Amino acid sequence: MRPYNLLRFLLFFGLIALMLYQLRVALIAQTAYSNIAVNKTIKEYQSEPRLLVEYSKENILQGDHENARKWLKKALQANPVYIPAWLTLAELENDSGNTARSLEILEYLDRLMEGVLRWRWEKAMLAYLLGREDIFKADLSWLLQQENLSRPTQKKVLDFAFSLWPEPVELLQEMGKKNSVPLFLHALRIKNRETAEFLWAEVDHTQLEKRQILTYINLLINNQKINEAALLWKEYYPADNLLYNGSFSIPPVKGGFGWRIWPPEGVEVEVQKQDVAKMALHIHFNGEQNIHFHQTRQTISLPSGQNFILKGEMRSKGLTTDQRPFIEVAGRDCSLQSATTEMAEPDQDWTPFSLNFTLPEDCHQGVEVRVRRLPSKKIDSLISGDLWVTNLSLQNAPSPTLQ
Repeated sequence: MRPYNLLRFLLFFGLIALMLYQLRVALIAQTAYSNIAVNKTIKEYQSEPRLLVEYSKENILQGDHENARKWLKKALQANPVYIPAWLTLAELENDSGNTARSLEILEYLDRLMEGVLRWRWEKAMLAYLLGREDIFKADLSWLLQQENLSRPTQKKVLDFAFSLWPEPVELLQEMGKKNSVPLFLHALRIKNRETAEFLWAEVDHTQLEKRQILTYINLLINNQKINEAALLWKEYYPADNLLYNGSFSIPPVKGGFGWRIWPPEGVEVEVQKQDVAKMALHIHFNGEQNIHFHQTRQTISLPSGQNFILKGEMRSKGLTTDQRPFIEVAGRDCSLQSATTEMAEPDQDWTPFSLNFTLPEDCHQGVEVRVRRLPSKKIDSLISGDLWVTNLSLQNAPSPTLQ
């Protein structure tokens, strides 16, 4: 056999041997770290507490408490302060009917984990399971005060607290006034108006962001608490007339008693500069839809039984179809007959308009001022073109005159 052939032969078998060795190592590693068909021999020499606790949980699921205790004992020998091992052991003892031993472990953990965030939720749940209200209440309250608490854990804590104490007074009493902000924000998230309204009086408002206050205002409006919402709105969003930001000089708030702008398909809405001192709301129709447009509007809280006048300016360019945009004032859940301007012309320069209306006595939820366009019933129904609106204002009027 030639020398180079021998070398190739040896190299080939060397690679085969290396491949078989790596395969064996991979199989051992897979067996050691898998929950399926775990090799018992490898387990016996395992000293990693995390894995030992997993082995014990596997035995618990199988009903083998004796072997579960063995793995937990090994885990605690490897690391006497490994908290998951103690937590699992406490649950195991409780399931086995040894509640006294489980309580001893819980009290030990309560001392051991002072100031420790990790596994605190699990300890709180153990305390709840064992009926130690003092410990689990203290843990829940402490958890909410931690700035680096993960959002999933915070949500679990808050969901649990709200389910245990649905009454706002009891909830605040058990969780503590120092947790009023996270409790209030959770009430907003789950749209619990009663709890949010109670907690608003307890919250330090300087700790809230403006967007969070806006969410609270929206919650009040949506729950027919429009007068309370209006008082709060005026405190944080002052205006020089009854309609907010009618000149569009600041970005739309998109909530509360500000402009709510949610353009449908086929429409683009933006605030656009007209000249040095003039801004306007620009609505562009792309000519692809026969749109029922009403998604640009503002809710306004007004006293019933009084007269009002809405003023503003409009201009248009290239508006098509027999149905073109107009301005409308409509009552919210009351008998106010909608007051509307004339439709915008296909093309017009800046043109002032005014609209008088009287708010009936049964209108207690305010009105909506909105830009509207009705669907066309003609063959040529796909609207295109542009509309601009600005300098809107709403004032009390001496007498109603519909124009």
